[in-house]
Amino acid sequence: MGQAKRKREADLMAAPVVYHHTSTLRTNLMWMSGVIELEGRGMPAIHPHLGEIRTDTLRRRAMKDFPAVAWFTSEIDIPNCLRKVQILLVDQDTGKVRRDHSTGRDLGDALALNRVAIGFRLSENPGITPWPNHYGYATSEGKELNESAREVGDDPDKWFVSEQPVDLLKAIQFWGSNSVINPRLERHDSYVKDMHNMVRACRDRKGVYIPPTFLKPDEARLLAAMMSVPAFRGDTDLAAIGGPA
Repeated sequence: MGQAKRKREADLMAAPVVYHHTSTLRTNLMWMSGVIELEGRGMPAIHPHLGEIRTDTLRRRAMKDFPAVAWFTSEIDIPNCLRKVQILLVDQDTGKVRRDHSTGRDLGDALALNRVAIGFRLSENPGITPWPNHYGYATSEGKELNESAREVGDDPDKWFVSEQPVDLLKAIQFWGSNSVINPRLERHDSYVKDMHNMVRACRDRKGVYIPPTFLKPDEARLLAAMMSVPAFRGDTDLAAIGGPA
């Protein structure tokens, strides 16, 4: 039995892993939803300096060549297409765009805060399939995506998609970067437990609030009190402590 268990564990370690790349701008929203959401779904992120952030995926989805999907890649390197961004500042009263310009990679990284990648075993997530095998790959919208990805040095043939939200409790790796500019992802195995704890807390307890990482514990507690919901971070209930989490 011991040898069979070791072989099973070795097989799991060798199983292919795919990554969903995102940033700490969105992770608290993900923990509260409990899933890797489909493109264009879910709540907009709140940036500490710019306010509400929406992405152009909402506009691109209007093409409807294929259904919304969640995106993954077999590469741990941060996709270049996520680092090349365009800023649109929108007047909340008139809806008019006040500024429209492309940014360099450094500013794109700065706007994203800290880069993050979450890993899933393909063997445990049969709904995650290779993008080249998805019918959207050959559509007009898919071809446009592929071409724009290759122009910035990405390989869309290494992408994977899911037509259903992916359960974050199935995540087996967490990678993050301490550096905002010139980010370098490093694996943090201990944080997987914290991530699962936050997801479970939101599922088990009504109205749990996961504060953004850029909020200090006192700020998170104050905001949670104003919202009349318990705040939770990692394995710590912020309302139950008097110091930093």
